[in-house]
Amino acid sequence: MDKSLKQFLVVAEQKSLSMAARKLFISQPTLTHNIKKLEESLQVELFIRSPKGMALTHYGEVLLEQAKIMQRVHDNTLNKIQSMRLQHQHGLSIGVGFTWWKLFFRTLFYDYRQRYPTVPANIDVSNHLRSMDQLLCGDIDLFIGHKILGLSRQTGVAFLPLLDAYDGSFVRTGHPLLGRPCYLEEQFQYPFMAVTPDENRLTEWIIETPELKDVAPKQLYHAPNRQIYSSNSMTTAIDIVLETDAILNYPACTYEFFQENGLEKLDTIETIGPFCVGIYALSDRLSDPKIMEITSLIQDYVSRIEHPDVILLHASEWTNCDDHDPETTDH
Repeated sequence: MDKSLKQFLVVAEQKSLSMAARKLFISQPTLTHNIKKLEESLQVELFIRSPKGMALTHYGEVLLEQAKIMQRVHDNTLNKIQSMRLQHQHGLSIGVGFTWWKLFFRTLFYDYRQRYPTVPANIDVSNHLRSMDQLLCGDIDLFIGHKILGLSRQTGVAFLPLLDAYDGSFVRTGHPLLGRPCYLEEQFQYPFMAVTPDENRLTEWIIETPELKDVAPKQLYHAPNRQIYSSNSMTTAIDIVLETDAILNYPACTYEFFQENGLEKLDTIETIGPFCVGIYALSDRLSDPKIMEITSLIQDYVSRIEHPDVILLHASEWTNCDDHDPETTDH
């Protein structure tokens, strides 16, 4: 808004040049000169000057009404621009696995919303391959998930390790394997419940080699001739496990959630894992202030995790994806 109009509004409000000058932090002669120039430019008198102060003329009242409108338009425009800037710089568009949403990201999101209450947010809960597809298509800025086995360098993405997590085996109350330690091989006699299973169309970036195939987590669960149930809904998966002898293998740090929903954890003799979990982002966006801010926040919240089935890695540098990386994932 024009400086002379701002000064006019203050003089009209204060009805005194000296009081208006103090509020504007300028000298009274300067303010008197500026008001006089405004009147000369409009070729009318805006104030009636008297020992009692400054009273608006008819012309001054008209200008006051219009100046207030202009002030509102000016302020609203600045607010809209600021809101757009905040949305661009701080809007969230992130993929996250169900486990990591429950473990720490839900709290991070609520705190972030308090910091930036007007910015948009898109939180897509899905598995790592679907999140990778969304990242490469530009639908999300980054995602948190298990490290993808054999991911091609041609994807142009980078990975920042956050933690290692172990898997647990969850079943209904009264399952035949409950009540005693059991081997992983014994689980193969019962159906496997796959939640958000990998889609064939989303494996185009995976480079399979004999050594990687041997250590793939699928080999742990997908024994030959084993019956498999699958669903992209956690609610549906839990319902199926509650009604059958199926076994749901999932990060053990979700035990409390499954317990609240009627499932119990098997006492397994072998350790399943650990599996590396971290952040994926496009390599050419790592210096983007928004990516850097969100990454720093995630690292901060992950550093607060205290859970026996989670090992914090405290990594500080991104790594390029390697076609022959021996790390494994499946959630």
